[in-house]
Amino acid sequence: MAVMLCGSGIMAQAPQTLNLTVKQAEELFFKNNFMLLAQQYNIDKSAAAEIQSKVYPNPEVSADIIAYQGQDKLYFPSGNKNNLAVGLEQLIIIGGKRKAQIELAKLDKKMAEAELTDLTRNLQLQLWQSFYTLHNQQKIIEKYNKLLSKLSDLISSYEVQVAKNNVALKDLVRLKSVYVKINNDKSEETQTLIDAQQKLNLLLGTAATISTVYDSADAGSFAAKTFLYDDILNKSLQNRPDLNQAKLATESARVNLSLQRRQAIPDVTLRGGYNQQGDAFNNQYNVGLAIPLPVFDRNRGNIQAAKVQQLESQKNVEYKQLEVQNDVLAAYQNFTRSVDEYKRINKLINQDFDAVFNGINTNFQKGNVSMIEFADFFEAYNEAQTEVERVKQQLALAAAQINYVTGTNNF
Repeated sequence: MAVMLCGSGIMAQAPQTLNLTVKQAEELFFKNNFMLLAQQYNIDKSAAAEIQSKVYPNPEVSADIIAYQGQDKLYFPSGNKNNLAVGLEQLIIIGGKRKAQIELAKLDKKMAEAELTDLTRNLQLQLWQSFYTLHNQQKIIEKYNKLLSKLSDLISSYEVQVAKNNVALKDLVRLKSVYVKINNDKSEETQTLIDAQQKLNLLLGTAATISTVYDSADAGSFAAKTFLYDDILNKSLQNRPDLNQAKLATESARVNLSLQRRQAIPDVTLRGGYNQQGDAFNNQYNVGLAIPLPVFDRNRGNIQAAKVQQLESQKNVEYKQLEVQNDVLAAYQNFTRSVDEYKRINKLINQDFDAVFNGINTNFQKGNVSMIEFADFFEAYNEAQTEVERVKQQLALAAAQINYVTGTNNF
């Protein structure tokens, strides 16, 4: 009974298999990705900081009584031998400092939103890279399994023929060496598949086994897209969240410089008080104000630092614009090259390859093709199929790069 329960527990924990297109994977990503969910809290914190920036300073209330009266040697005297003094103070912020602080808090919230958008953009690129790397590996493993299955059948039949002395042993050894090489290649590719599966699962927030869906029709839709360089560049300059962050940092630096200059303007403290036995009269009521004199501290250091920060942020914007231009140029050239390569190899390597493969295999078994010719073709066919999958993968990744550099979904 215990063994059966243990076994059923293991089966219950077996990972499910999800068949996903890249768009379905993105839906799962937006729903489950922990990094995106965590980044949402930064926006909530920035919104709370904006609320706090609008709050005015609290008034301060004070009260004093006599703890010890030396004349009569009394502790906490009462009646007319005691004195009660009550005060109320309120800080009045002037010079537009509060308005600047609210504006800074609003900019901080916008920067948090831009950071979330940029994080999403980067994670989506990782998602596409992991998805299509996994797909490429799955197709390669599928191809290896097909080749190994055919080789295994040939080896079995050759072992029978060698035992009857109808086939030379060296031919059997050559077949087995081809099998070993392909099997070793499969083992290496399997490790890459496992790594890609792990990365994709982390992005999707799942422990399921992902079976990727990406066929020739999908690749054809990527290849059918056309772009003008200027259109991509303009779209990137308008939508890139990292460039938007740099611009917001410049605006924040401008507002901070204004705030630091306003900080040099002293604030006013209004006071009101009551004194039971005042300095001049009994039951004395006082009003007054206090203002610091800007003699020593005029906030010059912070003002200078804010000026430097503003200059630095402007240079960062210029650098980011240059980076965007170079990113777009590289992505555009890479996508154009990938489309051309896909169209070219799609014409060269098609269903004729499979027909020739089956023909070579049949003729080899009939003895019409030599072992050397068969082995050479087998390896050439293997490399050709691998190249087809590589080109399809590179096309999808080039499309992902277009999305990445523009900050928009073009595919």
